[in-house]
Amino acid sequence: MEQKKIPTEWNLSDLGTSYNDPSFLKERKLHERAIKKFARRWKKNQSYLTNPDTLLRALNEYEQLNTLPDREGMYLFLMRQVDSLNTELAAAEKKYIDWVQKLSDEIRFFSLSLGKIERSLQKKILADERFADYKNYLKGIFETAKYQLSEPEERILSLKSGVASGNWASMVGELFARESAEVLVKKGSRRVKEVKPFAEILANLQSSCSRVRASAAKALVDIFRKHSFVVEKEFNSILEDKKINDMLRGFKRPDQARILSDDITPAVVDTLIETVTDYFSISRDFYKLKAQLMGKEKLHYYERNAPTFKMKKEQTFPYEKAVALVGETFAQLDEDFARIFYNMVETGKVDVYPRVGKQDGAFCMYHGKNEPVYVMLNYTKKMNDVMTLAHEMGHAVHGTLSKKENALNYDTPMFTAETASTFAEGLVFKRLLQEVNEKEQLKLMMTRLGDTVSTVMRQIAAYNFEWEVHHAFREKGYLSAEEIGVIFQKHMKSYMGPAVLQDYDAEKWWMYWSHFRSPFYVYSYASGLLMSNGMHAIINENPKKWRKVKAFFETGTSKSPKQIFKEMGINIEKRDFWEAGLKEIQTLLCDTKKLAKKLGKV
Repeated sequence: MEQKKIPTEWNLSDLGTSYNDPSFLKERKLHERAIKKFARRWKKNQSYLTNPDTLLRALNEYEQLNTLPDREGMYLFLMRQVDSLNTELAAAEKKYIDWVQKLSDEIRFFSLSLGKIERSLQKKILADERFADYKNYLKGIFETAKYQLSEPEERILSLKSGVASGNWASMVGELFARESAEVLVKKGSRRVKEVKPFAEILANLQSSCSRVRASAAKALVDIFRKHSFVVEKEFNSILEDKKINDMLRGFKRPDQARILSDDITPAVVDTLIETVTDYFSISRDFYKLKAQLMGKEKLHYYERNAPTFKMKKEQTFPYEKAVALVGETFAQLDEDFARIFYNMVETGKVDVYPRVGKQDGAFCMYHGKNEPVYVMLNYTKKMNDVMTLAHEMGHAVHGTLSKKENALNYDTPMFTAETASTFAEGLVFKRLLQEVNEKEQLKLMMTRLGDTVSTVMRQIAAYNFEWEVHHAFREKGYLSAEEIGVIFQKHMKSYMGPAVLQDYDAEKWWMYWSHFRSPFYVYSYASGLLMSNGMHAIINENPKKWRKVKAFFETGTSKSPKQIFKEMGINIEKRDFWEAGLKEIQTLLCDTKKLAKKLGKV
């Protein structure tokens, strides 16, 4: 790549110039005309429910509706992520959401009515080659039809979703984004106090300086205490909304809606959860080793992700260096990966650094097949930030290559959503490991193990927490922040083991965890990484099979996760598959212990 200044903030000119861009109004009118035309044609004329020829015509028209541009929605969402204190943006986003909900009411009848097709005809349609492009889409609708309500009832649920849960969750995110505190930071050999935003305080937990870490942890605990009552009310509202929705739809278990949306079965999820939980000994052993390497008997709760080794000069990775490393790694694997990566970086599709008002965390957004893909980071030049860049760019590659799908299949089930990202992380880890000496290898291996433990064991412990907290709420009707904290701490301790102290108000650290506001999403991190382990194993054994593995990145929802991985020779219903992925982690842990012993570190 040419040596030139890399953009570090989003260039959203492909979407719009401001929240009231005149082109947004034209786009809205285009949507309204197309949707009203579709509704006039098919709302009363439901011959498509009995005539396959008519159904195919209606589906083709419906798919075209889903190709209409949605630049306004993307623009407002992205701007709100980096400018969450802007009340004008907030108002514009609310008006846009209201408009979307109103427009959705016009078209909701179609997907709801498809579930009414008689079962005998459903089977014929799914076997008809003319419906090949829509087969999995229709299959999903047919399977979920029994949980659907009437059109007026679905409209009510849609209209109240924002005030019942969405607004609560975004409020908490904004509460924390608005927070800042005076904390210790490292300036060369000195420690000085500076006011930092919430995202940077979180990042300071990964400082190599124990005083900086402790200062950040104390600041975070103060913030959690400050907002404890509000977050308690917010989380109970989300739990209650979920309970009501599940009751109305007839779901028997609180994760059933998520499982259906993932196009998998409860048996697959239960096998994954049980298998990983049975292997929590890996994470307990990891934290024991980490404590030994850090010269501690036990770790403080907030030190889970702290650097294992003290460094006189903490190794940093300027963003430009991270871009070069990730880009070269992608290029060695596949030219499409490299092309997509450099295009993202060079054209302002990545917002890089933290700042006041910017939400914490990182994500990749791909919304419509005709819109650009965007990545948000909170880059602080640490090793983990390099891996985060690789992670989000794995999503970006998936979101770009799968644009060859039709609009109804341009999506990713949560179950496989983290597969592309963790696959990319694995590539970068292997590249780094080849280029450093044994001392640096040990650091890298401990970093990788820490990330893997957080991705697999920690997320399954989080799922176990969600499972218990949803059931506890449904029994009791309301849970105090303290009661939620007891359940949270129980499950965090289960995977961390005795080597990690449950101190610094460890029972409060669930409060900022945004994934709990999107119930049972967390298991997808574990499934994604363990599946990516399987994909790496395939190409390590036979590089010529890369074509089969790359097919995953080019696929949206036109195939179920089971089918996608079956074509690679992976059966996700078998415990031994998940165990194989866990044993890969166990092997890395054993190799790390051996290297630590060889270097005299333990």
